[in-house]
Amino acid sequence: MADPVPLRSASRRSISVVDRVLGDLDDIIAGIAEAMRREIPEYGALDEAVMRVEVLPVTRRVVESFFAAVRAGTTVPPRELRALGESGRARLRLGVPLDAVLHAYRIAGRLTWDAILTHLEPGDELLLGDLAARWIDFMDNASSAVAKNYLAESHTMLRALDARRRELVEALLSADGPAEVAAVSLRFSTVLAAAYVPVLVSGGGAAARIDALLAAGPEGTLGGHRGENVLLLVPDRVEDVSRLQAAAGDVLLAWGRPAGPGSALLSEVTHVEELVAAARSDGRATGAFGPEELLVEQLLLGNTRVALALRERVVDVLLARDPSGAVVSTLRRYLATGSIPETARLEVVHPNTVTYRLGRVRDLTGLDPRIPAEATLLVLGLGLPT
Repeated sequence: MADPVPLRSASRRSISVVDRVLGDLDDIIAGIAEAMRREIPEYGALDEAVMRVEVLPVTRRVVESFFAAVRAGTTVPPRELRALGESGRARLRLGVPLDAVLHAYRIAGRLTWDAILTHLEPGDELLLGDLAARWIDFMDNASSAVAKNYLAESHTMLRALDARRRELVEALLSADGPAEVAAVSLRFSTVLAAAYVPVLVSGGGAAARIDALLAAGPEGTLGGHRGENVLLLVPDRVEDVSRLQAAAGDVLLAWGRPAGPGSALLSEVTHVEELVAAARSDGRATGAFGPEELLVEQLLLGNTRVALALRERVVDVLLARDPSGAVVSTLRRYLATGSIPETARLEVVHPNTVTYRLGRVRDLTGLDPRIPAEATLLVLGLGLPT
């Protein structure tokens, strides 16, 4: 819509009310400024010059735009609403939260309406219904335009910030020697640590919580998106992951060992990614895992040839001959406990049934769960991702 909507011609009474209000506009704007500072902490914290140069001119324009439209007997032009809406971007750049910005509009709306009521003369009461409807509609449209631009600018800034974070992380992983590390430090105006521990947070919308994760990390923690995951680089060492776990939520979190920027750090990141893959292969969707955990699963993922042989000998055979899963369930219990009576209790079957099922495993795979060396192969086979 390019033009304002014509309404009925403004009456002399309405024009008179407008002129009386505009005659006191300086005092009205001053009152709005005082109320903003008093009621909204973020506005109270703004420098006086910022309020005078950036905030109050917009407030004045809002009021003047409305009364100009009342005088002309039209709605406020869309181009004027778009211009007012641009102030949403400016407020974000000042660091003012959106809730505070909208609160400021409510204050301006309330105090301007109070000024209208103050300047009514006998007989002007008949104007109130029309003025109130138009004022509410205008303030709703203006604040919506501000919110729309605020959010658009926020998304733009977040994309730029995410891109910068990703660039910094990738630059550290690809740095070749001290000179390139120094160049990365200079390029991003960041003091770098001699070594970083990679921490990968995976699953459950972890990428959306990158700010909280960075805030929970020790001072100097860097981070960026790595696919759908978040990769944090923690300076020196990871001594306590509880804060990171709390910020991450119910997801997988894995960390490695300290490594210097460049190929050593990239190698360690790869190990952490494999650790997360090992956790998933073990059926884990949540939890925190360090470099010395899930060693069996890591071993299997690190040797494709052994994993393929175990899959063919153990997994494929048992899946084909045990469609109900009863034999595999009993085998898992036995390998976890090493006890036929305990396995029988947990499986709610007779001990003789456990013995029979373990014999079936031996017959099908050629591996006896009761012989430690052969049980090891069964443990490894069952640890493969299905």
